[in-house]
Amino acid sequence: MNWRYFYIGSVVALSYVLFLSWNSEKEIKQEFAEASAIVQSQTQEVLPLDETVGLVEIQNSKLILKISPTTGKIWQARLKEHTYLNNKDSLGVRLFGFDRAEGFKFYLNSGFGTQVKTFKVVEILPSSLRLLSLDGMVSKEIALKTDDYELLIEDRWVGQLPLDVPAPYVAMYRTDLRPLDARDNFFENSSYTGVAFNTPNEPYANTRLRSVDEQIEYFQRGGWVAFIQKYFMAAVLTPSDRVQTLFVSPPFDGSDTYRMGAISREVKAGEVSSGISHRIFLGPKVRSDLISRAPDLELTIDMGWFWFLSQPLMMLLSLINNLVDNWGVSIVLLTILIKLLLWPLSAKGFSSMAKMRTAGPKLKEIQERYKDDRAKLGTEMMALYKKEGINPAGGCFPLLLQMPVFVAFFFCLRESVELRHESFFFWIQDLSAPDPFFILPVIFAALMYLTQQLNPQPPGMDPTQAQIMKFMPVMIAAIFVIMPAGLVLYSVANSAISLVQQKALYKKYGAPSAPA
Repeated sequence: MNWRYFYIGSVVALSYVLFLSWNSEKEIKQEFAEASAIVQSQTQEVLPLDETVGLVEIQNSKLILKISPTTGKIWQARLKEHTYLNNKDSLGVRLFGFDRAEGFKFYLNSGFGTQVKTFKVVEILPSSLRLLSLDGMVSKEIALKTDDYELLIEDRWVGQLPLDVPAPYVAMYRTDLRPLDARDNFFENSSYTGVAFNTPNEPYANTRLRSVDEQIEYFQRGGWVAFIQKYFMAAVLTPSDRVQTLFVSPPFDGSDTYRMGAISREVKAGEVSSGISHRIFLGPKVRSDLISRAPDLELTIDMGWFWFLSQPLMMLLSLINNLVDNWGVSIVLLTILIKLLLWPLSAKGFSSMAKMRTAGPKLKEIQERYKDDRAKLGTEMMALYKKEGINPAGGCFPLLLQMPVFVAFFFCLRESVELRHESFFFWIQDLSAPDPFFILPVIFAALMYLTQQLNPQPPGMDPTQAQIMKFMPVMIAAIFVIMPAGLVLYSVANSAISLVQQKALYKKYGAPSAPA
């Protein structure tokens, strides 16, 4: 018995058990954190210092809002259908909310100019709230659309108008910390988080909050301003006929809060008296839904450099899922379709590799014969390539041409909220989270190893580089341990199909399927 292999196997097994234990402990901590949030949300003392009365709750089938009846601020917005944890009893993800322990706050307010009003409740219904200022000058109505992620706010001046008509505004206020209920992993944190604008000259102008050191303004009709995070966003959608200033401004006068929103301009007294409406979207970044709400709103989904490929791929993936009703199966089917469409390119690369392997013994003989004469070695090798019809770069170039498609599909899967908490089969219960048992990364490593056995080693490769290449499957599998299962599933399906295609072509050209 080889005790060295036994030792290595024991270390690997122990590491696997310890990692599983750490993963389980991490999930328990998440559940504990959520349980603490539930207790805090029911405790009066954790409310921000400027709120002295309990929050009023309104809701529809998509959203739960908690609003201060004294200031009219929306202090919490929770999504019903998108839970924080992957279980049916979990609370929904919060977009607006606060955490006094962390010093985090994200809320929305609207009104007229610099007027600070104190309100009282006039009417409360399940999905709407009407407030009236104590001085009887301003009314506010907050209403949720039926079965939708939008809310409407109507601010109206009902008392005596001042000589200068105050400018109506709606704004979101946020500190620069990680979004509430965001998962703590590399791919969650690497996605873009920040403010974005839609303007006539630039459909999607974005910047991170910490980069805002002076006020940014866009004077225009229509457009939107949004705070974007992975999977979800909060956006102010303005009407196309309204003149306003879209803005984001940094903290000032000792504050730690950034402001972003819209200030209405050129508003007449009659419009203020009849009511100024604000339209707010709070929800997931689903491309088909965003397209229907406002021009260019789908650009808030980060599809990377090859967005022009990612967008149609996402549309096709959604179409397939409508038929099979399983996002994991849809990923596999779309991968198969992509591989079939790219088969002409793949075939050229694989055939070149097959010819290279067939000529392997002759190449090895030439290398041994002219190992001390590099000039002669190069000449003889090129002569053999010409005789056998081999293009040394033929195996790489077709694969490089396919890279944009694969990178586009990578972003398509990484940024799709549709995959969040969606199961595949058996142990994969969340395609947007890492494989809990690392089975897919191990399968990928095995497929990559088998593929390496098929591919001929480039002539003249440095021995050290050759040894590093042997460990590449393990290195990439280690990276895949932290990647979302949906991405690893795509990589496994892609590698498996490529391996089958390559073996079929090797058989066609009579190339050996194992190193000579």
